[in-house]
Amino acid sequence: MIKSFTLSSIVFCSIFQNAFSQNDALSFNGSADYVEVVNADQLNIINNISAEAWVQLDKINGNNFILSKAFCGISEYAYTFYIADGKLRWGWNNDGNCNYTSYVESNNVVFNVGECHHLAVTHTNSAVKLYVDGIDIPFTLVQGSYSNIAPSTEPFRVGIYKGLSGSFMYFMDGKIDEVKIWDAVRTQQQINYSMNNALAGNENNLVLYYDFENLTPGSYINIPNKAIGTGSSLDGTSSVTSPLIATSCAVLNNLNVTENSLKVDNNQVNVFPNPASSDLTIAFEKEVNNELIIFHDAFGNVVKEMNFSGIEANLDITKLSEGIYFLKVGNQVTKIVKNI
Repeated sequence: MIKSFTLSSIVFCSIFQNAFSQNDALSFNGSADYVEVVNADQLNIINNISAEAWVQLDKINGNNFILSKAFCGISEYAYTFYIADGKLRWGWNNDGNCNYTSYVESNNVVFNVGECHHLAVTHTNSAVKLYVDGIDIPFTLVQGSYSNIAPSTEPFRVGIYKGLSGSFMYFMDGKIDEVKIWDAVRTQQQINYSMNNALAGNENNLVLYYDFENLTPGSYINIPNKAIGTGSSLDGTSSVTSPLIATSCAVLNNLNVTENSLKVDNNQVNVFPNPASSDLTIAFEKEVNNELIIFHDAFGNVVKEMNFSGIEANLDITKLSEGIYFLKVGNQVTKIVKNI
């Protein structure tokens, strides 16, 4: 039975500040910021492509471009991934001519101002799928037909679109993080994994990976490509008016070592393994008596609790769904990642 676990706003904020590692994102100002990869031939993926990113919008009206490899002025439209009035869109062209551009659009608005979502798309020459937070969402083929994607000599860009006149437009107004391009169609299970995990960079079919970590602020920021197979050849460079480096909203399972331990009333508590798939061990340095242990999900619902006496407690989390949970011992909280 799931019970509601009510926390005061102060405690709840404190839990989330301490439990999540603070990774970085780029914050785009909606008027001048973008990232560009000039030599982007390796991103000319004509079929079987997947793209992902974490996005947080400061406005939803109009177009907010996540990524693009397109310019209609010289018939070099390959693909675009963006949010139009709160709806998710993926566009492509099979000959580069914008008069014949195809696109799909989510049936429903997927964004409100300030919300943070993981967005993904997979494309073959016969089908497209859109994902929001790992869920396959309904959409409509608004224009055109399913096809291969034309190769384009145009640079790959993050946070912007190059209009017919050659001017930049549809600037992103918000944060972008964890940009990933694959030359394969990712399954829903794979998308759910990469949604909540920073990558090693050596994953199969990974072509581009920007995690925006450890960047030096300023004009023309160098954005290292962490995909080992393509490496620095797909490094990006920010615009002269560069995006700001900001705290990301992405929920990643990669934990610091300190997040596997607690200090409760001068009693060291080690929690392992983390991530875990079955039994979770809570080991106390000193014996405790009737210590309340609470395990709740990211929405504050208590999914397990126990009063424990002794040195080492075990929680069976086998039947819990994959995702992020919080373990509360005394007045201390740590994040726990549940894997399959």
